Amino acid sequence: MDLSAVREEIRKIDLKIAELIKARTDLAIHVYKAKKEQNFAIVDNKQVEDVLRRAEEFAIANGLNSDAMKRIFEILIEMNTDEQERFLREGIE
Repeated sequence: MDLSAVREEIRKIDLKIAELIKARTDLAIHVYKAKKEQNFAIVDNKQVEDVLRRAEEFAIANGLNSDAMKRIFEILIEMNTDEQERFLREGIE
């Protein structure tokens, strides 16, 4: 495979990753509503720990940098938390 073909494959994968991030972020409204209904805090530390643990375990099992994988998931969690906080500020039911 030549360089331009490899870069095209990477571009396609990047687009898929972006689409999955969007889908994950779109779920923030449902998480927010469930937390609001059950009177839960926006940040659930146990859930955060579970997500980061799964990311780390996946990275280790697949020979990836576990610290980098955890940082990626920390950003994803931050994005969802920011969305939920925005919903709270805007008074979304």
